[in-house]
This record gives sequence, structure tokens and C-alpha cells, in this order.
Amino acid sequence: MKKISNSFNELAYEFKTDSGLQVYLVHRPGFKKTTAVYGTPFGALNLQQKVNGELMTHKSGLAHFLEHKLFEDEQGDVLSRFSDLGASANAFTSYHQTMYYFDFNGEIEKPLTLLLDFVSEFKISEASVEKEKGIIVEELKMYEQMPDMVLLMETYRNIYHNYPYIYDIAGTENSVNDTQLFDLEEAYRVNYHDSRMVLSIVTPEEPFKVKEIIDARCKNHVKAMDKVEDIFPDEPMSVNHTDRVIHKKVETPKMSLCYKFPYEIKLNKSLDEFLLKLVLEMNFSELSNDYQNALDEEIISNQFSFEIDLREDHGVIYFFNESNHYEGFNDFIDNKMKALKIDENLFKQLKKRYFGEMIYSLSNVNRLAITLAQTYFEGINYYEYMESIKKLEFEDIFQITEIFESLSRTSLLMTTS
Repeated sequence: MKKISNSFNELAYEFKTDSGLQVYLVHRPGFKKTTAVYGTPFGALNLQQKVNGELMTHKSGLAHFLEHKLFEDEQGDVLSRFSDLGASANAFTSYHQTMYYFDFNGEIEKPLTLLLDFVSEFKISEASVEKEKGIIVEELKMYEQMPDMVLLMETYRNIYHNYPYIYDIAGTENSVNDTQLFDLEEAYRVNYHDSRMVLSIVTPEEPFKVKEIIDARCKNHVKAMDKVEDIFPDEPMSVNHTDRVIHKKVETPKMSLCYKFPYEIKLNKSLDEFLLKLVLEMNFSELSNDYQNALDEEIISNQFSFEIDLREDHGVIYFFNESNHYEGFNDFIDNKMKALKIDENLFKQLKKRYFGEMIYSLSNVNRLAITLAQTYFEGINYYEYMESIKKLEFEDIFQITEIFESLSRTSLLMTTS
């Protein structure tokens, strides 16, 4: 077991089990709560994979479907078994990963054993698959009644031609109904072996004691037999739709404006996203007089937000808003994007603020455990990432601003018909 060097006074360790599972342990003496997260890099985007050189295609929503079904086995509902132990357990599927986790106050051997056992065993029946289809289809219909979810999905469809963001994380009604037990078995076999997975634990229990529990449970886990490569479709740098209006019953119109651009790594993907976030904060937050004026004139509202997403060869900047001034919103964003303000004092102020938030987040046991797992799948160590943020210089920001030279634009309005 190797100690992870860091300047945050964290007692953090990492090791790999004989089964190939990457493990992070953060020791918090004096704390009461343990959070453990067991995850796979199989999410809603992973619809095509090369397995030992052969292409495998998954139905949209399969990762989410599989997450649902793993919580059932011969002994019944796994969540109830966690509750019987006094632990709170759950899971989530994102576009990028699937994570299973629990929180517990007390000795963690029993809930940790349960977590490692139920995720590492495929015990799904054909009858339960058929039963689950109706549940997930109802979940999809529920999302269709949520305006913010509809806005997000239709924004993705404005931007993308082929990239799997065009599908809901839960899939489509057709893909769900077409899912068979064999589909789940194949996806599980390829993505749920320890050499593709990660376990992160933040706990007051002694690390070597926790390691013994993990090693004992993982020694019988199936080792990887397959070489797995995630494949993504070719995606044009142009947007799919330039402007579009959709009709939904909303009290105030909702809208998005997005920019798609070709992307090549400058520093690394995570640091590039961080620098982009700083640029946008300088121009689209209370730090900007133009932003405050737009807020005062109700061109934007308190629902205004932005996001950055960098992918393998492209990136997207998203702006979302809720107001009665669609054209004014578009003009405000477009004009600001053409004349972005880059200021060294603001850079220092924002870097200090976000770094402080990262330090503070270390006290949130749940968030830290999940972040350690997520950043592992992004190819970085979270503590090293934090150290890299601290070392960023103002000059670094000019490397990333090159992306603003080639932007493809799309806007979407959601309004009552």
C-alpha cells in the first residue's frame, strides 16, 4: 500500500488488488462516517466498444438498465440488506460512469463486503429484466414532463449529429423494450471486472484493516480476460441545428445558447476545463458589469448558468437561461463572446476562490469519495490535480483562449405554444 503524497494533511493511500482493482483509501481518524464508492467507467456514452479487437454495440440506456438490475439477487432487494445493516446505499449512472456507494457509521466490514459482493456478481433473471422495462419506460416519461430535462436533451440534439449525448441516460422507450438478458450479460462481462473498476473509501478505520477486508473479498473476483477500448462515432465540428424553437408548457421561456469547437489538449483536459471556467467567470458572473446590467434589465435571470465540456476532439460551452428576452439573451452572449475580458487580478482572485472551495470539499466525505473515483477514470489523481491548480499561472490562460477562434453556434428556445 502506497501513501499518496499531498500538501493537504490527508492520510491517503492507494493500492491494487490481485484482481486488478484500483483502491484509494483516505483515513480520517476521529470521524464517524465512512463512504465507499465502487465504480466502473461504463456509462451512457459507451455504446460502442472494441473487445479484443471486435466491435460490440450496446443499446442506449444499457448502463442505466444494468445499474437497476444489479440491486436484485436471490436474497431480494440489496438496498434493504444495506438498510438492515444500518447503512444507506444507492447508485447512479452518468454519461461517463456507473457508481455504487454506501454511507455508514460504524465498523464497515459487513457493508463493504456486501458492496463488493453484489456488484461483482451477475444474478439477473430474464423475468426480472422484462419487469424492469416498464419501470424504466415510466421513468423516461417522467423526465419528458420536466422542462429542464427536456431543455438539456434538446440542447444536446441541437449540438450533436451522432455523439451519444443525443440519447437520454436511461435510453429510449424502444431501446429499453428491446433490451434482453443477453445484452446485460455481455455489457457486464466486459465492464464489471476489477481491472476496469475503482474503489474509493473515506473512513475512520485503520487502512491496513480495510485493505485486509478488500483483499479477502476480491481474491475470488474474475480477472480481466478482455482488452476493452471505448469507441465514439465521428462527430462533425458543425452543430446539428443552428436555431430551433420547441413548445412546452412553461411559466417563463427557457433557452440555451451553445458553442461547439474543435479541441486539442493544451495542458491537460481537466486543467483546460478549469481555465475555461475562469475565463467565463470573468465575463459571465457578478465580476462583470455587463453581466450585472443584463441581470438588472432581466435579459438574464438568477437561473442563468454556463458549463464547459471537453471531449476527445471537440468541446462545447453551454449557456442556459430563463427569461422573456430570448433575442436579448442571444445578443448579450454573442457580444460578450466576441470581446472576452481577460484580467490577471480576476484570474488570481478566482483561482484562490476555487482552490479554497476544493480544500473545503475535502471535508465532505461523500463528495471526496465520489470525486476520487471519477477523477481516476479521467486519468488523474485528485490530489495531484489540486496541486496543479495551485501552480497555474496567468500566462497559461492564453493557451486555452485559442479555442474561441473557431466556434459553431446553436440556440434553442422553449416556450409555451
